[in-house]
Amino acid sequence: MEQFILEINIFSNIYLIAISIMVQFIIYPSFKNYSESTFKSFHSAYTKKMLFIVGPIMILELLSTLYLFINNSFLFPTSIVTLIWLTTFFLIVPVHQSLNSSFNIRNHKKLLRLNFVRSTFWVLKLFLILA
Repeated sequence: MEQFILEINIFSNIYLIAISIMVQFIIYPSFKNYSESTFKSFHSAYTKKMLFIVGPIMILELLSTLYLFINNSFLFPTSIVTLIWLTTFFLIVPVHQSLNSSFNIRNHKKLLRLNFVRSTFWVLKLFLILA
């Protein structure tokens, strides 16, 4: 059972790395290409759709990480997942909420930096698991 949970954790980790890299290099950079009049509706639709693409997998990663922590002293990966969730909900989500009101370049750059940090955490977590 533990091996299966570990495989779920690795799968979710790789999935989230792939999504975060696409977001970092394709989706977030394209934000600046929208006009002021179309950005708000685009961004609102984007965040709702991404919630369904990323949310369930983040929850799967969290639950499998907690299982492995409880049953196998999965301390460092659990710490990294905690940092990912804190970064996401206390730093990235508020920037998205601000961008829902209106696009500004300062928040756009902040979003790129924060997503880079979160992506780095996911890559580091994968290296720790596979090491």
